[in-house]
Amino acid sequence: MFYVYGVEGLQFQGRLEDLVANRRVERGRAVRPVKSEQQSAEISPENAQAIHSYQRYINREDMVEPLVHIFQIMSSPVSTIGRDTSLYDAWIMLKQSNIRQLVVTTGSRQVLGVVSDRDILSRINISDDEIEVNRDLSVNEVIADETYSTDAISDIRRVARVMAYYHLDAMPVIESERLAGIVTRGDILRGFAANPKLNLWA
Repeated sequence: MFYVYGVEGLQFQGRLEDLVANRRVERGRAVRPVKSEQQSAEISPENAQAIHSYQRYINREDMVEPLVHIFQIMSSPVSTIGRDTSLYDAWIMLKQSNIRQLVVTTGSRQVLGVVSDRDILSRINISDDEIEVNRDLSVNEVIADETYSTDAISDIRRVARVMAYYHLDAMPVIESERLAGIVTRGDILRGFAANPKLNLWA
């Protein structure tokens, strides 16, 4: 299950297929599909052999893959911040905790957004380790209008697809409409590396 939150609250709740069908996204350069065996005459014999092996592998009916839930790889507890916190204080929190994202929440841990180091760096200047920023600028001014989230039992591959499709570095994890954890690209990569039987192109 996936969720999209805005500053006004929950805007979408549904399956991966519904999310992709109903939410627009600015796509990057299209990925070129793997050529079929009929087209392999246009490529080198070495590449044709590799593609043939790939296609034979993905069509195996006896291939059994483990199910990896997000709660198995997510980080919890999560560093959070209020929407009215200054960008200066948010930057200090990130640096002191040695992390790249803070989840923006209400007092009752409902998700409002995610603020990253890149979001903050777009509005501050650092010169000789001195931070130059308008102290009146708040986190609320840099968080995205929509925040994509998931639940703790989602499969790692489905979450990886959403993160790749929407160019996300991290996703809050929701349980009972409250923040329960966070999953990052690094968590996803480590999850795949630790489970060699996972089908990376699922």
